[in-house]
Amino acid sequence: MTGPTTLALLSRLLLLVACGASLAVTAVLGRWLVLAPQGAAELLAARAVPPRPVHGVPFAEEVNQAARRHGLDPSLVAAVVAAESDFQPRAVSRKGARGLMQLVPVAWREAAPAGCRPDPCAFDPTANLEAGSRYLRRMLDRFGGNVQLALAAYNAGPGAVATYGGVPFRETSGYVLRVGVAWWEFRRTGTLRPLPRVLVRFVDRLPAATALSGLAACGLAALVVWRAGTHR
Repeated sequence: MTGPTTLALLSRLLLLVACGASLAVTAVLGRWLVLAPQGAAELLAARAVPPRPVHGVPFAEEVNQAARRHGLDPSLVAAVVAAESDFQPRAVSRKGARGLMQLVPVAWREAAPAGCRPDPCAFDPTANLEAGSRYLRRMLDRFGGNVQLALAAYNAGPGAVATYGGVPFRETSGYVLRVGVAWWEFRRTGTLRPLPRVLVRFVDRLPAATALSGLAACGLAALVVWRAGTHR
């Protein structure tokens, strides 16, 4: 009797843990699954957003200053930095993009401050923010103030966006969403705290992660019930 009784108690405990974990994941991520994407979509569709200075993130004042020089919303520039490098000034991508705003060499040559060579200038936060903000301003001007297309061009190149007539690649679509969600959070709070900084980098994968957590909880619950039934 002890074996089946212990197994039944363990089954109930595992079922509670599985359900609790699934609810916890949904509760934590709920805002990022529904409210954040909706807020991002509204911002990306807007043509006039008043400036919102940022604080509480690395290089906040440098971001605010670079954005002001180029007529940009500081919270948008900060959102690009968050999505591109997570505020890591020494970041280097597989395509050779460098620094906070991850400009590829061709974009750097177009937008870098005068006499500022890519290495080591691209790793200087002030110079990188200046070049990135200037390039983002040019993308906005080229695409008539359409933030979504400007961000897509920043990521994939203006030629790809013009040829496709919109956001060209799945990777670029995910990038635009990440920037939009970070922008929404910066507009809402003025900053990006540690947990949102992590979630922003994976926000395009959160729906799949949440669905998998629910499936795992249901599968574990079904296994628990089956095992308890076979030992009665």
